Amino acid sequence: MDYKLLLDTAVFAGEILMKNGAETYRVEDTIYRILKKSELKTVQVLVMMTGFVATLDDPSIDSLTVVRRITKRGTNLSVIDRVNMISREFCGDQITLEEAFRRMKNLWKEPQIPRKNLISMMAITGGFAIMFGASIPGALIAAFAGFVSAYVLFVCRRYRIHMFLENILCSVVLAVTIGVIVKYLPGTYDKNLLIISGIMPFVPGAAITNAVFDTLHGDYLSGLARAAEAFVIALGVAVGIGIGMYIV
Repeated sequence: MDYKLLLDTAVFAGEILMKNGAETYRVEDTIYRILKKSELKTVQVLVMMTGFVATLDDPSIDSLTVVRRITKRGTNLSVIDRVNMISREFCGDQITLEEAFRRMKNLWKEPQIPRKNLISMMAITGGFAIMFGASIPGALIAAFAGFVSAYVLFVCRRYRIHMFLENILCSVVLAVTIGVIVKYLPGTYDKNLLIISGIMPFVPGAAITNAVFDTLHGDYLSGLARAAEAFVIALGVAVGIGIGMYIV
């Protein structure tokens, strides 16, 4: 077996999972199961929120160790599911190592399509507005504000603006957009309800869930780090909404 290729496959899997919001336990378990296919004496995996270390060692080979630093994180459950599927197929001997590596690499290189994010944000914010009791025109306002905030988010990530500032800017634009439309558009709208609908995609629900999950699994360092990340995101959104409402 090509142990270097096996390690690269496991590293691709771990990096993709971490960048798309997988739990620490899931990342560690996936990397470990892939590396155990080597049947070497020593397989060690250490995963933290900001990176991971994977090692293969045996008296018959030179030790192989890879360190990966993760600086960008998001949430994409579809990608996590696809990585899990490839991992299960490989560990179940349904596909070869070369095929698993090729599929992992293609998934790692797969570009994100901005227009899908924009359309999704419109659907989410408009849907939340209807769920919270807004009228159809109100839901359209929330959807438009979601589109604008998603575009600002895309620009911020393109220029690698810090996460805290990113959430502030998106929230400011969201609050200002809704405030201006409600003020000048004919009709009666609940501004607070529309703003709440607009910020729902920015609420760090996945980060809070993963923080609890990691803590219950004994990954206390990752759990505390994720809880801190959730607090920073929530603080940024709150500050941004406050600034936006003050401007309006």
